[in-house]
Amino acid sequence: MKNNTVLYVEDNLDISEEISFFLKTQVKELFVAYDGLEGLKQYKKNKPDLIISDIQMPNMNGIDMIKEIRKEDPYLPIIITTAFNESEYLLDTINLQVSSYIIKPLSLKQLVINMQKILEPVKLKKQLEIKNQELEEINKKLDRIVDEKTEELRYLYSHESITGLYNYITLDEVLNKYEYNYLLLLEITNFSLYNKEYGKNFSNEILKSASIKLKEHIDNTQQLFKIESDKFVILINENNPKNIEIFCDKIINDFDDKFLYIKGKQISINFAIGIEKITENKYPIINAEYAISSSKDFGGRFFNFYNEKDENYQKNKYQIGWLTKTKEMIHNKQIEAYYQPIMDIKTGKIIKYEVLARGKYQGDIYLPYYFIGAAEKLGIIDSITRIIIDKSFRYFSLKNIEFSINITQRDLLDDTFTKYIKEKLNEHNIKAQYVTLEVLENVTVGKYQKIIINNLKIIKELGLKIAIDDFGVEYSNFSRLLDIKFDYIKFDSIFIKDICNNKNNRTIIAAMSDMAKSLGIKTIAEYVENEDILNVLKNQGVDMAQGYYIGKPKENIIS
Repeated sequence: MKNNTVLYVEDNLDISEEISFFLKTQVKELFVAYDGLEGLKQYKKNKPDLIISDIQMPNMNGIDMIKEIRKEDPYLPIIITTAFNESEYLLDTINLQVSSYIIKPLSLKQLVINMQKILEPVKLKKQLEIKNQELEEINKKLDRIVDEKTEELRYLYSHESITGLYNYITLDEVLNKYEYNYLLLLEITNFSLYNKEYGKNFSNEILKSASIKLKEHIDNTQQLFKIESDKFVILINENNPKNIEIFCDKIINDFDDKFLYIKGKQISINFAIGIEKITENKYPIINAEYAISSSKDFGGRFFNFYNEKDENYQKNKYQIGWLTKTKEMIHNKQIEAYYQPIMDIKTGKIIKYEVLARGKYQGDIYLPYYFIGAAEKLGIIDSITRIIIDKSFRYFSLKNIEFSINITQRDLLDDTFTKYIKEKLNEHNIKAQYVTLEVLENVTVGKYQKIIINNLKIIKELGLKIAIDDFGVEYSNFSRLLDIKFDYIKFDSIFIKDICNNKNNRTIIAAMSDMAKSLGIKTIAEYVENEDILNVLKNQGVDMAQGYYIGKPKENIIS
């Protein structure tokens, strides 16, 4: 009771003095009143945890006092002490939800027992209130963290990480509104030399400084973006080509006259600028790329308008024509998902499918060979991954079929990739354990090794499986299998195509299969073109097979 406050109301001074002397030693604080009216004032002023009151008192009796108190607090614990053991008082106290009724003369022992019983729930209620307050604070803190992280993800989705400028995604959205007349593609000349000489971090500082300097030229009729590598885009609301020439001259002359100071070094940069008019049904970046590519002979600082009749443009179109087609296919989501079966060699049953990208352009279907390189050059290879994820997830929704999807280094370096995966799993009701993401073996080594391996581990934590593709050539390292905990390895085709005639390849496949089994990793052989290859693989202990003999990729495999 040391943590509770008590109000004691008694008009008999002798009794009041005796009981009060005792109670002061038992409770946190004692408030004393000598009639019901004073008791009511003390209650309103001090809000005690418990009231002990006589019934018969001058000015206001105990029953009337309790009635007034119950208007404010229906549940406050109250003990009645009285010399009258009459039914009318008992009924009143029951109706007023009095906690205890003690007949005088008071037994201090009985009073203490009653107080302890009554105050125990009060103690528990206070503890619960404290815990609820703590939980409320924790929830508020978590809500703030979630809001901050959500805002951070929104920012990362629409902004380029190095310069903080709007990125390719935002550029695409703005272009589709057709609010600007011309697009200027700015490429830093000889940027690769700085990258090679000083390294990536130094080059990133160049990009930051260049972006700050470019902002000085941007007014409210223009918008600046940072896209891949060393390229910037300016959208300009101007119809007169002469004024655009003047604008480009100002940028080039400004960078001619002033140096960038990076980590104590004086750096001079400038731009090649390709210019194209923004019109519907054409993606101006492609033509701006042509404008730059066909004018390399001009040197390192120039601007050039796109002109489709120029011979140099025609030559470049022949060489990089797939840039335009690829951009159109991605823009129109005409990257289609095809499904190739993967068979369990022991049972002969199809147990999963690999999702393969195909391009659909003007009614024809194209293999990735034609458009993957162009997508990488445009910096939009991750768009292909996202289209394939969305279409295959939609296709396999609620079907409980395992399938695998190829992802790239760019995907694994994208801070928003795992968020996108989560969203699509929820949107299409796909169980994470049915999805395998395939990465090329060489992706797990090199400059971004730590970042990529860490992101692969995050993907694993989501419940997805990971397969390492083209395993066995140049980069093979079983220690990485232990570090990342891959679920599958897919043997490189170099070991499979002539495995029937090449004893060394059979030995290598058998050895790698045994090692994988010891690590709890399943093995898959691609390019299984005939029954002889399949039988050899079975003898070498390979778990699964994939290839034209098992089944060709099809657009629809579920009837």
